[in-house]
Amino acid sequence: MQVIDLLINRLESSRGWTCGLLEDIEASDWFFQPAPGVQHVAWQVGHLASSQVTLVHARCFGKTPTDHIPARFKELFGKGSSPDDDPSLYPAPTEIRRVFDAVHSEALELVRSISPDELDRPTAGDPHPMFTNKVQCIAMVSMHESFHAGQIALTRRILGKAPLR
Repeated sequence: MQVIDLLINRLESSRGWTCGLLEDIEASDWFFQPAPGVQHVAWQVGHLASSQVTLVHARCFGKTPTDHIPARFKELFGKGSSPDDDPSLYPAPTEIRRVFDAVHSEALELVRSISPDELDRPTAGDPHPMFTNKVQCIAMVSMHESFHAGQIALTRRILGKAPLR
C-alpha cells in the first residue's frame, strides 16, 4: 500500500465513523450541549469542515480557505471559537452538513492528486506542534476527526442513542 492510499483510507475511515454517528441525530438535537460550554454537534461538524480546509486545502495545497467554506465558518467553528446553544447564530444543520461533505470530497481529490515527493515538503503557515510536513498534516486530519467523533459519540449516548456497532 502506498502512503497516499493509506492517507485516503484513514480520511475515509474516520469520516465514515463520524457520518455513522450523525445518521440518527435529529436536527433539533444538533445544538444540544451536554454541559455549558461543551461543543454541540453543530459546532463539532462545522469545526471539522473548517479545520479540514485549513489543514488540507490551505496548509498543504496553498488554497484560500474562503474559496471552499463560507467566511462565517472560520468565525463560528475555527480554532479558538466557542459553541453557543442559540441555533439562530449558526447556519442550519443541513447547510453545515453540506459544507462538511463538500470540503471532505474536495480534500480527498486534493490528496489523491499529490505526488509522493510532495508529501515530505513542509506545510504552509506557522509551525504546528503535531506536524512539520504534508504527510503528517494530512494524517493529523484523520486523527483530529476521530477525536471529535468521540465527542459526538458521547453526545449521542447522553441523548439516549445506542452505541454504534
